[in-house]
Amino acid sequence: MVRVRIGAGLATPFQLERLAELSKEYGDGVLHVTTRQDIQIHSVKAEDTPDILERLLEGGLSPRGGGGNTVRNVTACPRAGVCPKEAFDVAPYAIATAEYLLTDRSSFNLPRKFKIVFSGCSGDCAFASVADLGFFAHAKDGVNGFAAYAGGGLGPNPSVAVKIEDFVEAGEVFEVAEAVKRLFDKHGDRTNKHKARLRYVLAGAGADEFVKLYRQERDELKSAGLPYDAPSVRELTGRYPVSEASQVDLAGRLHVSPEKTPGRATVRIWLGKGDIPADDLVEVGRIAGRYGQGLVRTSQLQDLLITGVAHEDVDKVENELKRLSIDVFGDAGPKAVACTGAATCKLGLCLSRGLADAIVEKFSQSDIAPEAVKATIRISGCPNSCGHHYISEIGLQGRAKRIDGRLMPYYDVFTGARIVEGDARLAEAIGSVPAKRIPELLLAALGGGAIEKEQLERLVAEHGELGSQPPEDYYHDFGSDEPFSLAGRGPGECGAGMMDVIRLDIDEAKDAMAAAPVSDENVYKAIVAAARALLIAFGLEPKTDREVFNAFGEHLIAPGWVEGQTQQLLDAAVDWRMGDRDSLADLAGRVERLAERVEELFVSLDASLNFTIAPVGQEPTPDSPQAETHSVDLRGVACPMNFVRAKLALEQIEVGDVLEVLLDDGEPVRNAPASFAEQGQEILETTDQGGYFSVKVRRKK
Repeated sequence: MVRVRIGAGLATPFQLERLAELSKEYGDGVLHVTTRQDIQIHSVKAEDTPDILERLLEGGLSPRGGGGNTVRNVTACPRAGVCPKEAFDVAPYAIATAEYLLTDRSSFNLPRKFKIVFSGCSGDCAFASVADLGFFAHAKDGVNGFAAYAGGGLGPNPSVAVKIEDFVEAGEVFEVAEAVKRLFDKHGDRTNKHKARLRYVLAGAGADEFVKLYRQERDELKSAGLPYDAPSVRELTGRYPVSEASQVDLAGRLHVSPEKTPGRATVRIWLGKGDIPADDLVEVGRIAGRYGQGLVRTSQLQDLLITGVAHEDVDKVENELKRLSIDVFGDAGPKAVACTGAATCKLGLCLSRGLADAIVEKFSQSDIAPEAVKATIRISGCPNSCGHHYISEIGLQGRAKRIDGRLMPYYDVFTGARIVEGDARLAEAIGSVPAKRIPELLLAALGGGAIEKEQLERLVAEHGELGSQPPEDYYHDFGSDEPFSLAGRGPGECGAGMMDVIRLDIDEAKDAMAAAPVSDENVYKAIVAAARALLIAFGLEPKTDREVFNAFGEHLIAPGWVEGQTQQLLDAAVDWRMGDRDSLADLAGRVERLAERVEELFVSLDASLNFTIAPVGQEPTPDSPQAETHSVDLRGVACPMNFVRAKLALEQIEVGDVLEVLLDDGEPVRNAPASFAEQGQEILETTDQGGYFSVKVRRKK
């Protein structure tokens, strides 16, 4: 997949035509609009990417910063410049901020992704309240400027941003962005991707200390000046005269919104799951060029907007849109925003796009009028919240639950979000429902219009009840003929969903052993759950208890991650189940220790799903005879050559040994340890030696 930055969500018809060409020539012919206003080309061969990048550049487009630990696409209100509620047009500042930050190489080696958002008013349709850095437009004494918030973010352990500036003049956004980026660069946790986002710096330091750290960086910039010249802030949208004759009543049109220029309107193009065929995208660009401002906008709802349409031309625009190959009016019910889910994402648990289709189909088969259902349903296939379920009226987070020993796709249901400047709050989970019951739940919840939280909680509880024997279909996710499984899932940048499944098995083992009195059945249940828990980290999901025991022996007993005597426990469990052993109660203490060791291994898992503690009886330390310490002096060697030489030195030592690397301050000590950690090596310590740093790295593989 190639993710193309669409700065502030603005694209020209020519750029859309270029994207369509590339999708048809190198991809699957369907473009995808993301919740961060980017456009993705899918099913691309790796060897074709150089040609794609060249062709993108010819169209004034780039994927630079579309992924990785860098400044991601700087987003803005999708109707920036035309919205009647905005203080002023924020899109030019979003574009200029991206241009400024992407000139600096340090912006591409941050501890984790860094997301910046500009909202034109306190209504926050761009979601600045939950961004790493969010700007809210205000006019003060006739001067345009911004309130600034930082440290927000979604995903596991989400956070609302805290205010760091009451008001800065518009031209100061570059200084604020640079200061927050430097704060993140210095204090972000490069050793643990699970805790590397800026919101964890805020959580660890506390709001007051966080603002103090920001203030220190800003004061230094005021004294020394910006490291790069700030780009000019350019007006991006044209102005046009409007005659009184063009004032047409547009009331009742669900996909048309008035603009602040009298007589002009925005037409929304509804995209199911954010997808649009390449030829249709070209047509949308042509229509925008003929009837609108000449720009097409991508939105956080994964839709497209044509702005600046004269009221008298709205019918013409809608008639032309009806000729597209897909329905872009979406009159079937709620808007379902979904991440890519397990179909293509290695982090996903559930098929979120399949659920989105099922929801739309459920409402289309009902007799509910489209205008009666105005809710937005946000669906994430795992806890990482790419579908923004934490900021939704009704949000759904995919998870897996074991029912009768088998995995079943489930969704946690969230509600109660409020996203406005200064008073934002995240949605809270109110219960879990099997995936196959979600469409009927939503129909019951939204069919009558607005719904209170208490009503939704009652409906979630009702639909979450499974009964004694769930239908076999419940063990299948939407759009899949195979039983729900996590087998074959590889590690990703954050395996939060897998972690939840492992935790379920560990808790099952511990609960079984905590039950009184101790029974053979509970001891057996605990052995199976403890043995099964970590197998998902190896991409395995055995179907039978015997397969669980065999896989546990191969992947955890043989390498020494647990005691070798654990095999006796597994054999005893099999003997008891076969009737060749009278009792398991005498093994209860050993089973409890096994569950404790499995939990220790679980807690040690890194972002690549590797254990970061040593096997049993092999606990090397830098000073122990099992772990020799080697040294390489790379002071005076610049990035990236210092890491290349350090990596070569590490490859010359034994696994388990330690390499001490001497590095200069600045980029070398920031970048090299982070690169080692990304490759699965263990950073033992980083110490300031006065003028340079000592970094100790244990070779793990």
